[in-house]
Amino acid sequence: MNGTLAVIGKLSSMVATTQAVRSRSHMSHTHRYFEMLGAAYDVPAESDRFDVFLDAAMAYFFEDHTAGQLAEDVPRHFGEDSLLEAHAERIRLLIEEASRLESAGADRFHAVLDVSARTGQVTGNAPAAQLTGQSFPCRLDDLPLNVEALAEIRRTARMVHVQDRVILAKVETDQVRACLALIQRPKDAPDLVQVSLSHVDWSPELMARLREAFGLTQSETQVLEGYLGQLSQKEIAQQRARSLETIKGQSKSILRKTGCARMSDVVQLCASIAFLMRQLPDGAPATSGETWATPVRGMYELARPGGRRLAWYQAGSGQRPVLFIHGYMQGPFFTPGFLSRLTRSDLYFVAPSRPGFGHSSPSRGRGDYVRTVVEDALALVDELGLEMVSLCVHHGGAPHGFRIARALGDRLAGMLVVGGTIPFDDVAHPAHMNPQTRFAAMATRHAPSVMRMALSVGLPVYRRRGTKAFLTTQFQRSPLDMETLEDPVLLKVQSEGLYHAVEQGTETWVRDGRSVMADWTDDLDGVSAPYTWLKAGDDTVVSTEHVEALLADRPNATLKVLPGHALNLLHTAARDVCAALEESV
Repeated sequence: MNGTLAVIGKLSSMVATTQAVRSRSHMSHTHRYFEMLGAAYDVPAESDRFDVFLDAAMAYFFEDHTAGQLAEDVPRHFGEDSLLEAHAERIRLLIEEASRLESAGADRFHAVLDVSARTGQVTGNAPAAQLTGQSFPCRLDDLPLNVEALAEIRRTARMVHVQDRVILAKVETDQVRACLALIQRPKDAPDLVQVSLSHVDWSPELMARLREAFGLTQSETQVLEGYLGQLSQKEIAQQRARSLETIKGQSKSILRKTGCARMSDVVQLCASIAFLMRQLPDGAPATSGETWATPVRGMYELARPGGRRLAWYQAGSGQRPVLFIHGYMQGPFFTPGFLSRLTRSDLYFVAPSRPGFGHSSPSRGRGDYVRTVVEDALALVDELGLEMVSLCVHHGGAPHGFRIARALGDRLAGMLVVGGTIPFDDVAHPAHMNPQTRFAAMATRHAPSVMRMALSVGLPVYRRRGTKAFLTTQFQRSPLDMETLEDPVLLKVQSEGLYHAVEQGTETWVRDGRSVMADWTDDLDGVSAPYTWLKAGDDTVVSTEHVEALLADRPNATLKVLPGHALNLLHTAARDVCAALEESV
């Protein structure tokens, strides 16, 4: 670890130097490279720094990443950047080590303060000195605790018989930290008040547990988080850009749902719950509690040459089969409502997992990924004895779908594209995309090693934060998609799709992303069978204008735009999708 710390120190120094010598508004490629690298090395020590790293990675590619303009000096690494690959692997190991230490309880230091009830003099152990920045002995008033916590300690000191109290306190040093304070009067030391402090990280995972426990809405949970940060109602209103009356109404709802009379009681109740949660055995995972495992319900396997296996799913219970090619992050999983409509239309999906996704074996190498996708699909069609094949392709699965359709030739009966991506144009398309998709597109296309680093750094972080945090980042520019995260059914399906995408690590993302970003215009031109293209009106990845331009001179293509839908078109527009499927089949 010492060698690693030296590397981190050197990188931080280099970053500081680059910042000091800036003489113009845009840094050179070299400077941006080291800023990105330095930010990446910060993540193992503090996972919240991942967002800073992502900003630095975007700045590496874009002069103005609000407009999506690619910087002129970005190098085009069509192969691999071996140096960056080595850094990515080192950072991955550092993150794994940090996670191991955290799950073992290494960061749960226990600070204990002993306060004389008679004189107010305070002594403490080494963790207490580290937490408070205070030398012992000292006076009670010298402790950097908030006024309410000090008052509670004094009140306990004046009482002889008092029950143990757990309160939320703040250690107000250079960095204000929320702590749980367990205040006790030990029976064998009548002159002593003992205060045990434990740092509270009001993480998204903990807030999700509190929300579930009390039955709060997302907005109420955000208001509660403000109170836990010891903000006033006015400050919460300003922070959330809401009226004071709105915050007061949500506060009353929180009181009603928690059964408390005052918000201070709610804060203490939350602190108590957090304290109890931190008493779980050290082996308990310090994560969101999610098990990132691809579902196997409805899954079958087909043996492939070379010991590979193809995993595929059957969804729906109709009589007419449709080959379904899933999106980039969205897997072959559907809501009960969609499956019901599918069956009502007398259809069922045959949905193969591409190489390396879910439980399908990876392709043998990076260079044969596209060929393996097509060969797997054709083998499955033959295995099931399908003479004529209808296709449904979804989002980032569109390039693969058209490659498969072209290979099927006269066996293709019809085709439906749901929110499909289009052949990518570096100049025309990035400005419309949301920042995360824009970054993924450019990194995959021009610097796959940067993409691999982003995944190596980011996925462990989001395994701890939870899929909802990941999807919130993805959908931040799409209000309609953000709404789907408040629907447990839609959130479950989207989470399963994410598990399916990362089941076997990050390499598949890079391989699949590169195949999507490759020029597949010839495959598009090679499909003569009729197809319908369903387009969401509020898609934040592909604009309606670009799809219209793509399909304008294709007489076999019919475009239908569905307003009021976004990236989750497949799940939110089940009726329209199934109606279009009936027509295609």
